[in-house]
Order: sequence, then C-alpha cells, then structure tokens
Amino acid sequence: MGGKERSGGALEDSRREMQKAADGDRRAFDRVAEAYANMVIALAYRMLGSRDEALDCAQDAFVKAWQNADRYNPKWSVATWLRRITRNLAVDRLRKRRRLTHFPEGLDEQHPASGSGPEEQLRRKERAEIVRKKLEALPEKYRTVLIMREMEGLEISEIARVTDAKPATVRWRLHRARSLFRDRWSSE
Repeated sequence: MGGKERSGGALEDSRREMQKAADGDRRAFDRVAEAYANMVIALAYRMLGSRDEALDCAQDAFVKAWQNADRYNPKWSVATWLRRITRNLAVDRLRKRRRLTHFPEGLDEQHPASGSGPEEQLRRKERAEIVRKKLEALPEKYRTVLIMREMEGLEISEIARVTDAKPATVRWRLHRARSLFRDRWSSE
C-alpha cells in the first residue's frame, strides 16, 4: 500500500483493515498506520514545515483515527480519511501558532509591564474595564466562545465539547463574535 491506494486490491485491503479496526482489532489498525505513516508525516510536514511538529501531528492523527475507527466510512478511501484528519490537526496547530492569547496590547492587567508607573497601570485597568463592558454587551453564545478562545486559549474542539456545539458552529460564532467586538471597540 505505501500510503497511496493505487490499485483496487490495495484499496479494498485497507478498507477491510479499517473495518476490523473499527471492531477493535488493534493489529489491523497497526497495519493501516504502518502503511500510511509516510503519507501522513509528509502531509503534516508540508503543512507545518517542521519535522518534529509533523511527527507529533502524525502521532496525534493516528491516535485520533484509532479513537474514531468506528466512525470510518468505507465509502471513503483510508488515505482520504487519514488526510482529512491530518489536515484538520495541522490547521489547528497552525491556528494555535497564530492565535492571540489576549486582546489588544496592554489589556492583561494580571501581567502589567515591569517598571510601569501608576499612570500606565491605571490606563491599563481602565482599558481592561472597557473590554469587559464590550464583552458583556455581546450575546452569550458569542461572548462565551470569544473568551474561551482568546482569553483562555482553548482549541476549537475543546470549545465545541464544552458548549456542546459542532466545531463549525464554534468557528462561525467566533468569527461573528470577533466582528461584533471589533465593531463595538471601534465605536468607542
């Protein structure tokens, strides 16, 4: 197989192995993981640009695939299914790299800049209070995802579990929340 399902026989073999894995056959899953490891690592590397991070991502992808083996749909090729899992995990890692953990600079009153005087600390406190008021003005479903993502640093999947929403719904709410917050912030 080698990760590329070129022939119908190899395609059927990998699908059968995944169906066995879905029934709890760890050895069948190990054979799938061995057959597709290079493909998964290569995709993760292309997306992330770091071999170490690609290896971590690939490991996470196989863990996720094993945990969700019962959700594998045989109408999909195993390669397609694994690529989708790998891509989603890599995108999450890329977003995590770019994610801001706080709102605009100076709003984190818990960590004031060293050496800042009383005036600067007061300005930061006032700004943090404005942010709190703007957040409170947001509808609950938007405020919750914005705080969880931007202030607590949670992943979309974690927010989805906590809020009992689909990840796509969380992403949409987060987009809408950022837009509403930006509008309120700029009206100040």
